[in-house]
Amino acid sequence: MDLTVVQKEILQELIDIYKEKNRPVKGTEIAIRLNRNPGTIRNQMQALRALNLVDGVPGPKGGYVPTSQAYRAIGLIYGEEEIIVPIYKEDERIDGVYVEKIVFDTVAHEKSCSSMIYIKGDTKIFNEGDIVKIGPTYHNKIIIFGKVAGRDDIDHILLIDVMGVASIPNVSVKSIAVKENLIWLKPEVIIKNAAKIFYENNINGVPVISEGKLVGILTLHDLAYALSNDMENDCIEKIMVKNPLTTSPDKKVYDALILMEKKGVGRLIVVDKNKVVGIITRTDILRLIEGVMFPKILKELIDKKEL
Repeated sequence: MDLTVVQKEILQELIDIYKEKNRPVKGTEIAIRLNRNPGTIRNQMQALRALNLVDGVPGPKGGYVPTSQAYRAIGLIYGEEEIIVPIYKEDERIDGVYVEKIVFDTVAHEKSCSSMIYIKGDTKIFNEGDIVKIGPTYHNKIIIFGKVAGRDDIDHILLIDVMGVASIPNVSVKSIAVKENLIWLKPEVIIKNAAKIFYENNINGVPVISEGKLVGILTLHDLAYALSNDMENDCIEKIMVKNPLTTSPDKKVYDALILMEKKGVGRLIVVDKNKVVGIITRTDILRLIEGVMFPKILKELIDKKEL
């Protein structure tokens, strides 16, 4: 995609402000930053919208937001990888396939809502009736649950009967991480004693701390392995996971969830200035989403394992 120097400059500034403010960006903000005429910015924004590099958000608090294509257009990457919106089938992420565009084409119908999902990759992987999960999207952290109703293999489109839509709230880890009365263990604790602590407190994982420093994490899975191998009288140091993944209390919940997804773990230790201050689990995040965004019917479907 060939962009002019001015368009690249505007796009870069839009991305910078959006990342900084985490909200739609006014054209006047870009004009001030670049010392350009607001009319010039408006005209260029129309051109960038036509190229699907910018989306407009209406209303008093509206403005412009960059699309995922905008990042690719100027050679930016998110973290260590290109921005990718994943798609899952029956809870399994489909490698090599990701979502490029989501269009809700029926939202006013009394009993149904459908969406066209434009994907990059092979649509033949999906069949009618498959339960899929799309997202979370990069900008607004939307997750869509639905059932495949049809597909277009030429234009790479899936037609989805939407069963529910959720969004990961834009809050920090410290808002939901367990902080008070945090349970932790020393590495010399005996495994059978650790198992008793897990049972009495109904927990699935704890940080392991020695001399004030985080040295590992112990999970229910580790205990099950130890007890099945007659190691109940050994120290937990033998079975704990060393160098556990951590996050800071100021990180966004979304970023914590993505880290868990990438590393295949169910919890992160929250560390502030080299001190363990809490723990956040995948379950904590799912409960947050349920409590804030999930409609009642969606929660019932999940509880019944029908979604």
